Amino acid sequence: MKTQTKCTLTLCTMFIVEILPIPFTAIYSLYAVRKRPTWIPNTVKNLYADRPINPNKISKEISIEGHDPMKTRRNCTIALTTMFLIDVIVPFTVPFGIYIVRRRPIWFKNVVTRLYADHLQQVVQDDVAVDEEDTTEPSEILAEILDQRFRELEQKNFDFARTVQRKGA
Repeated sequence: MKTQTKCTLTLCTMFIVEILPIPFTAIYSLYAVRKRPTWIPNTVKNLYADRPINPNKISKEISIEGHDPMKTRRNCTIALTTMFLIDVIVPFTVPFGIYIVRRRPIWFKNVVTRLYADHLQQVVQDDVAVDEEDTTEPSEILAEILDQRFRELEQKNFDFARTVQRKGA
């Protein structure tokens, strides 16, 4: 199942929950912006992976260099608080979320990129550090751990064979 379909079904389920007098989706969105769980950038990346690209329309994706995620977090908190207040009167957050999931506007991807700029920069730096290291030679520690696990596995196999032999005899 595509990420777009999963997100749409989740939002439809949340719309049913929105019938209650508490705007649950807006509260959860505020939580997600404030705590910044690690699954959100991956979900957005998967959501935009199969987005059709219009060759006539110029889509500007931003880089993560020089962005302050705290400023973006503050702006998102203000916007979501406003949406929360509107949501108390009329369900607004879920239809807006469905619009984002179905249309996949590039500005939403850019907001998530700015919101997670510090996390994404760290991932890029870690990838560069791993590429720069000489990974052709296994380290001695890794070899020792693998040998220890191999010995444990052999011992477990030997113990298992012995138990099977006792049960069969």
